[in-house]
Amino acid sequence: MVSSSEWTAEWVSRKPLTRQWMVAGEVHFFQRPALIMITDGQSIWSINGHRVQVSFAQLIAVEEDSVIEVIDGEAPDLAGWQIQFNTYTLFGGERETGKVEWKVPAGNSFQQVQLTSLDLAGLGHYLREAAALDVIQKRIGNQALVYELLKHIYREQPHGDHSMGEGLLRSVTYMQEHYNEMITRNQLAQIAGVSPWYYSRKFNERYGVAPLSYLSQYRVYRAQEQLLLTSATSQKVARQVGFEDVHYFSRRFKQFTGVSPRNYVQTLSQRKMVVLNPLCAEIMIELGVIPHAVVVPPLLLAEHQREQFIHHQVEILDTPQFNLDVERISHAEPELIIGTFITENKKQKLHTIAPIIADMPSNLEAQLNALAALFRKDKEARSIREHLDHQLDEARKQLDSLIHSVTVMVLRIEPFGYRYMGGCSNGMSNVLYGQLQLTLPEPLRTGKAWFNSCSVELLGNANPDYLFVEKRVMEHFDAEEQIRELMESSEWRQLKAVKNNRVFYIDTRLWVDGCGVLGYPIILDQIVRCLTGADEEKCYAQ
Repeated sequence: MVSSSEWTAEWVSRKPLTRQWMVAGEVHFFQRPALIMITDGQSIWSINGHRVQVSFAQLIAVEEDSVIEVIDGEAPDLAGWQIQFNTYTLFGGERETGKVEWKVPAGNSFQQVQLTSLDLAGLGHYLREAAALDVIQKRIGNQALVYELLKHIYREQPHGDHSMGEGLLRSVTYMQEHYNEMITRNQLAQIAGVSPWYYSRKFNERYGVAPLSYLSQYRVYRAQEQLLLTSATSQKVARQVGFEDVHYFSRRFKQFTGVSPRNYVQTLSQRKMVVLNPLCAEIMIELGVIPHAVVVPPLLLAEHQREQFIHHQVEILDTPQFNLDVERISHAEPELIIGTFITENKKQKLHTIAPIIADMPSNLEAQLNALAALFRKDKEARSIREHLDHQLDEARKQLDSLIHSVTVMVLRIEPFGYRYMGGCSNGMSNVLYGQLQLTLPEPLRTGKAWFNSCSVELLGNANPDYLFVEKRVMEHFDAEEQIRELMESSEWRQLKAVKNNRVFYIDTRLWVDGCGVLGYPIILDQIVRCLTGADEEKCYAQ
């Protein structure tokens, strides 16, 4: 075990997170200590038996013999790097070295650190391709990367705080984790470490209600979710969320919602809803359900969605990319929150604001079906599906002569490298290679994830007839340097698509974040125009 005495770290390897990090059930074993940096997206892992949410700009350190299992298999945007290293300590009069076991400075066999965008930008030059460097320069750069990352791991960690505020937070956490059990004020005061009288006074000062009223509200939120997502009776739901007296549950439920549990579901469409995903909001509006607000990073909002939201007077709540603004959502005072992928930390905070319908499917068809079932809009959903099927049939007819005779590739250019769209995933992968039945180049057919790591050499081997290029949109970063390097390479100039002027630039906001009921026909039209040469000027617009 590494002690506080002198020690040194030696870089061993650096690898991008491949598709195996995006498939549920995949297990990764580390024989050496490792540092994993997430440069895009989010996912859920089990690290040494602990369920962990990982997301953009996080740095995860794991000790040797650690095991990481991928829990969430729908993380198409996940990208990052794993860097393995060894540690040695110095000893003896001659300063000899000896390999020793490394332990994370905080945590239980692993540690998570949140990097700032400035931190990540500073690390960027270590992560980019270094083809022009010789072996010694590369090794020096990799060694420097290890120490840069370890510096973030060894930042001073906050010490435990036994203040009243921390005690109140502990009691709130206990309520959230045990709301379906019998909880008394004395229990909560004991958890906070103060007398019951003092606890109630301080809790009321901070949260504006008495502790048990706070607990009742939390239980009602969870009851609302059960009523929406299951067919359980109100009596069963009452017991499931911690109310022993069904009549008392009904009174409290009506006090908070204005209706009885029996009538709640029928009033859903009239509730003040905040949606955490523009695609979800787009589908709801087309189903005839108008949300109060939609949460979206402005950088990723497609133009057709912006117009739709403005037309229907849906408030647009700006939020940073990968960092949900919970406080702003709270100020909107929603009666229901609907979203797709929400980190556990954010979900805990949102749970105290309103009932949540989380983890909605991410692809269009599944999300349409889920929302139609939630709002009892089966007829409207059937009409939408028929319209989309008609659009698809028309696109297939126009592309019929190309479907099996040419290869089509989607290349994503990112601030830290390149990725390509696999042929057996959801979203636009399903549209191109499933619904339209276009052909992916043979060398790329092993990539099962939505986006898979891609080198310049692999791009050259793929050599597609048609190439769609997406310049990844990210706050605080741009891919201009990567684009320049790629287009100056000999591999790029030799591509058939480049020689034949069949390279088309696509918009992240539309193809990745905007493929909804309205966006789908727009994308189909772009694909048809580009592949048939109907509108080259439009297709080449970047």
